[in-house]
Amino acid sequence: MTPKEVRNVVTKQLEDYLGLRVYRSGQVAPEAELPYLIYSITSPYIAEPTMGHYDIEREANEAYLHRRERAGMSFSFTACSQSRYGEGGMYIQGEDEAMEIADKAQGWFLLSGRDELSMAGIVVEDVNNVQQRNVLMVDEEANRYGFDVLLRYVRDDRMAAGNIEKIIAKGKKNE
Repeated sequence: MTPKEVRNVVTKQLEDYLGLRVYRSGQVAPEAELPYLIYSITSPYIAEPTMGHYDIEREANEAYLHRRERAGMSFSFTACSQSRYGEGGMYIQGEDEAMEIADKAQGWFLLSGRDELSMAGIVVEDVNNVQQRNVLMVDEEANRYGFDVLLRYVRDDRMAAGNIEKIIAKGKKNE
């Protein structure tokens, strides 16, 4: 599995669970409609202090050297909201909304998401506390709450190790 594959599985399943847009922070794009969840990959590859598992795999006349290891990957998730009037003129408290979204996303990693990700070959190793990450804008505050997650997956590296050919020996046995 690659970090990109892990990211795609996590963000898709989390988006389905929350019913909100989950996208990468720091992208150049028009401002998204509130509320939403942003993520950043704080470390795409965290090695373990092992050499990994090596083996040779054969396909037809080709040989491949395989290296597999349990790798880690850390994400930072932040729920974003802002106090505003919603549909029907109802006032939405941005602080509460951001906290609830972050809490729900964190809960997904702690229970149902842990199960779903496990089926995809991803292990939830650690889920940190939800913390305030508010940002002061020019004349108002963007309400943000977030948490970090450490995931584990099997990294699989492969390279060609040469050809396997049948040798035909000619001549006498004891030459």
